[in-house]
Parts: sequence; structure tokens; C-alpha cells
Amino acid sequence: MSEKTAESPPTVQEVLKRIESEWEALQRVLSELDADQMNTPGGEGWSTKDEVAHLAAWARGLAALVRKERRYPPMGLPEDAAPNTVGIERMNQLIYERNRDVPLEEALAELQAAHQEAYAAVAELSDDDLMRPYDDFQPQDRRPDGHTPILWRIAGNTYGHYAEHRETVEKQWKNCGATNE
Repeated sequence: MSEKTAESPPTVQEVLKRIESEWEALQRVLSELDADQMNTPGGEGWSTKDEVAHLAAWARGLAALVRKERRYPPMGLPEDAAPNTVGIERMNQLIYERNRDVPLEEALAELQAAHQEAYAAVAELSDDDLMRPYDDFQPQDRRPDGHTPILWRIAGNTYGHYAEHRETVEKQWKNCGATNE
């Protein structure tokens, strides 16, 4: 999961525009795939459906984070499953294991709902909130990097994350002619 981006949009409206732009790009790529393609594992073992479920979990977690709620249970993770205790890779593995048997339609619906929830939560923030530290939003989950602005978590769990996984899906299907460049 990507936590930082090259430039920091200074306003909530600009962040929302980036979220929506990357969401639309992701949706275009997903719309070019059929159910068999979406369920076929790629080189690293995850199918596009698994990527979708992964994105949904992290978007749910972001929505909880910016609402100052515990972020891991909405992701389907144990309460103590924080990056600084179990690690990002283990968290992602737990998300994968929890969702690997979820039907494609359910995974897609969950991503849609999680995206809308994350978008709405970010829309409630002020411009000043974007630069407030993570620890202000999650005091029960203090982290070594808790001083970094919440903007980085927003980017890493929405537009930056959408772009990262869109690129993964595009690479997986590039040679099959399933996605446009």
C-alpha cells in the first residue's frame, strides 16, 4: 500500500477531485474485464477480485480513521492488527484470507460502498484537518509515524491506492488485450 504521493493537494476539494479521478480510472479498467478474468489469479497469486476486496478493506479503514473510530474492525481485522504490531504484509494477508471466497459481485459491491463511505468521510474534513497528524485521529493507535499528516493516509488508502492497484490490474491483463493503454 502506498502511503505517500509526490504532491500534496492543499484543499479537501482538490483531494476529493483526485479521489474521484483515480476512482473513475480504476472503474474503467475493471469494466473491461469479464468475470473469468476478474477471478483469475495473477503472477503474485491475487486475482483482480482479490485486489478489489483489498481496496475495499483499506477504504473502509480510512473512513473509520478520519471519523476517529477504530480503523481495523471495519477492515475485517482484529482490533490489535496495526501496521506497527503485525505489519502491513500480515494485515494484507489477513484481508486476502478473509475475502478470498467472497463472490465477485459481493466484492465489487463492497468496493463501491467502501469508496462512497471513504469519500463522504473525507468530504467532512476541513482543509486544516488534512495536515493534522494521524495520532490526532487515532490516539488509541499511536504509531512511530503518527506525526505525519492524515493527508498521506487519505492518499494511500484512496487515490494513491486506486492508482497502484489499477496499474497492477492493467499489467496483469496488458498482454491479453483486456485493457487500453
